[in-house]
Amino acid sequence: MAGGTLTSRVLGLFRDMALAALFDRAVTDAWSAAFRLPNLFRRLFGEGALSVSFIPVFIDAQAQDLSGVRARNLLNAIYTLLLIVLGVFTLWGLGSMEPLLKLLLDDSYLLNIEKWNMTVRMAQIMFGFVFFVCSYAYFMAILNALGSFGLPAVAPALLNVSMLVFTFIPAAWFPGNGDGLAWGVLVGGVLQAALLWWVLREKDFLPQFTLHLWSADVRRVIKNMVPGLLGAGLLQLATLVNLHFASGLGEGALSYIYWADRLLELPLSLVAVSIGAALLPTLSELAHKKETSQFQSVLQEHFLMNLFLAWPAAVGLFFLAEPIVEVLFYRGHFTVTDVLATSGVLKVYAGSLLMVSSVRVLIPAYYATKNTWVPAMTSILGLTLHIGMAPLWIEALGLQGLVMSGLVASLLQLGLVVALMGTYAISPRWSVMVRELAKILLAGVLMALPAIYFAGWVTGVTSSWAKVFLLVLAIFTCLVVYGFSALKLKIEQGGFLLDYMKRKKLK
Repeated sequence: MAGGTLTSRVLGLFRDMALAALFDRAVTDAWSAAFRLPNLFRRLFGEGALSVSFIPVFIDAQAQDLSGVRARNLLNAIYTLLLIVLGVFTLWGLGSMEPLLKLLLDDSYLLNIEKWNMTVRMAQIMFGFVFFVCSYAYFMAILNALGSFGLPAVAPALLNVSMLVFTFIPAAWFPGNGDGLAWGVLVGGVLQAALLWWVLREKDFLPQFTLHLWSADVRRVIKNMVPGLLGAGLLQLATLVNLHFASGLGEGALSYIYWADRLLELPLSLVAVSIGAALLPTLSELAHKKETSQFQSVLQEHFLMNLFLAWPAAVGLFFLAEPIVEVLFYRGHFTVTDVLATSGVLKVYAGSLLMVSSVRVLIPAYYATKNTWVPAMTSILGLTLHIGMAPLWIEALGLQGLVMSGLVASLLQLGLVVALMGTYAISPRWSVMVRELAKILLAGVLMALPAIYFAGWVTGVTSSWAKVFLLVLAIFTCLVVYGFSALKLKIEQGGFLLDYMKRKKLK
């Protein structure tokens, strides 16, 4: 699963490099603002409420009715309801895009008429993506519930391939500036949904349209989905809050947040999202069997594995932020000013990586036990804090203040999620993990030393190829130091990964 996610993210990185180099900040700002809404629904349904609400109920239906009829009825009913809701919602969005964007963007953004018109036009083209990405998310949830994770993780690569291809199509082929970028999103959404549609048909699990829309199982899914949508949605609504504040911080601010967020998403999706998606079906099954001790052990193992992988990623992103941004984006329309602004945002995001990834790995424990209200309420409190603090942080630190506010809100949410786990008897054994956590922390601190050394070296040279070579050398050295430290400190997760790679090599 992680391999499929990595493929998709690497292709997305190439797409973003092309976007930064080939278009000026007016176009990239407009595209970032226009893409925010469809991308929110991608994250909301693709990584959120639909899967966590559907999978536990589907697994229960399969376990309690071995004939499979009950599970099939659930598949078909949810699919039919989804098609109806998505159809109506997509049509509404297409007709209401201009007032919707006026609500989301700062008033100062609307003063640039050309940029505003470009944003509305691209948003209208891309909003059809919502229908296809939500269909893909449901197909992915079905496959995950059936124990299939590979192709669902690879499918988003088709979105990035489509967007990359359309980025290089001459602008003269389209009626308006930037339209090609928008059409790439829509076509990509069709392709990724079509791939999973074909996989489900081959597995004979393709959902069908039905008139029997209501049952006890459907009611449970919807009951779980309402607070799940609230919780996962509020987590993603933080991006809309950032959109509103950043759209008033001058040209380029939206683009800087977008590129830094993309770099953050590479380790976040590879580690936390992959672990969380694979973890939910396992925890749901253990919760159903009431195997509490095993439930805690599995959650503990995955939480430590997440930190073992996320901590070096956070350290690397923080100390190598400027070299990474330079090597990836510093060409064409991307200037030195853009490098400094994007790397500044990325440093703050590096700190939030640990908080956000930990929340995404711990939250499935609540969903597996049918508790969707704790994730919802912790998200509400975090978002409320962010909205209240953001203007103060922005006044003091500008764009960096906006993302600092988000970091503090993520820390609050993580604290609440951890604190409430004991109340619901789903907490891992924190006292047992203290020693492992300390060793992981020490290994990351040791890794920071070569990162600090190489950072100044990479930014100091002028040759582009020398920068690339030195950055690759820096990353390789950091990985060697972290890996060697993990082995010497006898970190269990390091040993597990080493044994896994040996087994893969023997095969």
